[in-house]
Amino acid sequence: MIKVIIVLVFIPFIACSQTFISTSFIERTNSLEKITPINMLNNLYIGSVINDNLILGITTDDAVSDYIEKGFNPVKDSLIISNFQLFLKYYTDDFFLLMKMPAYTNFSNISINDKIRIGVGYIIYRDEKLDLEVSYNRLLNSNQNGFHKGELNLGISTSMSSLTTIRKHKNLQEYSIIPNFFRSVLDWINTPLAHGYRESL
Repeated sequence: MIKVIIVLVFIPFIACSQTFISTSFIERTNSLEKITPINMLNNLYIGSVINDNLILGITTDDAVSDYIEKGFNPVKDSLIISNFQLFLKYYTDDFFLLMKMPAYTNFSNISINDKIRIGVGYIIYRDEKLDLEVSYNRLLNSNQNGFHKGELNLGISTSMSSLTTIRKHKNLQEYSIIPNFFRSVLDWINTPLAHGYRESL
């Protein structure tokens, strides 16, 4: 909760522009090798919309590392490098590129550069308020054991205008093929029937 409060305090610094908020609620990591739910407050992204494509901000997602000691099995994701990370998102239509890096490091022998993560994502559903998106990210450089520690995430995102700005995020407002398909299906279902049954689409 303390992390969330600190991130919320960050909002006034980006209030002069459009505010972006997102969180993931399901993930699958190479470490656990299974789908697990996420505490959304511990995976909160808050950023500033720089232009129609670029978003910069901070996230409560921990930067973690394996504890590795020679002669012993590594303890997966047991070291918290940083309680916060900085992130960058670049959108092109319904696709986006993602990069995040620790805001600092708690260990002098672990470099921030070693924990930079890069990834890609896709908006699979969009309406006027929320986007449902799937993304995958991994370490830019492999760890000591040669692993890139990939993560597959499913989450939601939205953008809000400030008190003095009208929302104009074109790329984030365009509708993708999937919701248009659902809308056409719903329109078809709600169309009155001429003979009491529906013959075709």
